Amino acid sequence: MRRRTVPHQFARLVPILILMACLIGLPSFPKLQAQIGGTIGYGSSVYGSISAAGQSLTYSFNGSAGDLVQAAIRNWTGTLDPRLDLTAPDGQMILGSGIHPFSDDPLEAYLSLYLPQNGIYSLRISGEGNTSGDFVLKFHGRGSVSATPMIFGQIIDVNIPTAPPPQYFTFEAQDCPTVFIVTNLNDGHPFTFPFAVHLFNQIGTQIAQLYGGDAIEDRLILAPNSGRYEVIVSSDDPQAQGIIQLLVTCQDQAPGCVGSGQAGSADNCPLCFGDGEQCAALDVTYTLDGLTAVFTWGEVEGADWYIFSIIDSSGTLLGDSARMVETPGNTYAFNPDDLYRGPFTVIVSAGSEDESTTIDCIDEVTLDFEGMTTDTCSGIAVGVDVVPVEPRAAVVHWSAVDGAQAYLIHVYAVDGGGLIGIRVLTVPGDATTYHLSDVFPSDYQHFQISVAAYSEADGGGAWGDMPQGFLCDGSITVEFEPLGPVHWGGD
Repeated sequence: MRRRTVPHQFARLVPILILMACLIGLPSFPKLQAQIGGTIGYGSSVYGSISAAGQSLTYSFNGSAGDLVQAAIRNWTGTLDPRLDLTAPDGQMILGSGIHPFSDDPLEAYLSLYLPQNGIYSLRISGEGNTSGDFVLKFHGRGSVSATPMIFGQIIDVNIPTAPPPQYFTFEAQDCPTVFIVTNLNDGHPFTFPFAVHLFNQIGTQIAQLYGGDAIEDRLILAPNSGRYEVIVSSDDPQAQGIIQLLVTCQDQAPGCVGSGQAGSADNCPLCFGDGEQCAALDVTYTLDGLTAVFTWGEVEGADWYIFSIIDSSGTLLGDSARMVETPGNTYAFNPDDLYRGPFTVIVSAGSEDESTTIDCIDEVTLDFEGMTTDTCSGIAVGVDVVPVEPRAAVVHWSAVDGAQAYLIHVYAVDGGGLIGIRVLTVPGDATTYHLSDVFPSDYQHFQISVAAYSEADGGGAWGDMPQGFLCDGSITVEFEPLGPVHWGGD
């Protein structure tokens, strides 16, 4: 199974684990129009220049409330590191650009949003750090569309014909970690029907592009109460046709991965990641130097490339980890603000460009930063007291860390020596105890509780609502007696 929850930076050269292509690409030369500012419309491709440091150009366009607008700009010549700023008809600057999340060009800037009102908008182009040079701007927009609401827990079959028009769906994230699942059971090249699904959040930022062809299922895990999402379904091959299934539900109610033979939540998904069988030939191992891991594995006979990816304890892909390499081995530097997401499962699969050759080989290894320390903190002493009068409840307590603005409590189930992420809780930096209840599912008896200290209370994670600035951590295990047929989350 593939998980693609965040953008990545490698090209679609062969069938690879995560197939993403820029929705807004570099336009062909005949369509370019040399401009120095002025009026543009949806579908415009323009060429312009920031000829001197501190200079800027402004393009205006007429927009309506609810229009989805996307703009991408890239350096063409010179040192220009382009920036886009969008101003609303009332004169308020409503959005600035960031690096294009689906492009391999580090100098490509991008913005995407639903327009808040009717009127004339201004799109200002400038150079970051007083850079200058020529640029190419691609500007796309579309009006409000009629979309089919998705109901939690109900599967939608989407029939995608040849040369398909876009099909639109919407859903609201509920008060739970929300899982969006795309299932693709049709045959295609190289493995499955090559659908295309684009996902936008409530402000109109595109957060994922999912493409079929090499896996039968994709999952995205979204934050609770994170608003309305729009799903656009089309095809990556206008000559192909097929059917996909869409499902949105709470994470603890999600079915097991297709083909995994497991029931339960999306937490089980790492076991069915990829298309191959476990094989001894790969034998993935690693060495750690701080946060940098060097991975090695064996060469598979007939393999032309290897797909390397890392998923966290909830089954979510580390977006910048997925890559294709042609020889065994890869180095990956972990972001310290991602450490709370561990333990991590590192997955390597082998493949071949020769369609007549079948290589069905995959291997994985678990990587855990438990007990890691920094110069400012040598570790946290963690204790736990079981609450005898309350079923499966405990009070966790820990030693205070100087400078901590927040703590993350991570509850894992211990299963066959491995760890399964159950719950992540954020606690203020002045706390040293926390009452844990309704977080110990009856399917397991052994649990690990980890406490990590952070120097900043927010700003981390995909939504900016997680602590950042890792200081140190500590952990402890706890065991509960079986509860019989009672299941976690049941009535």
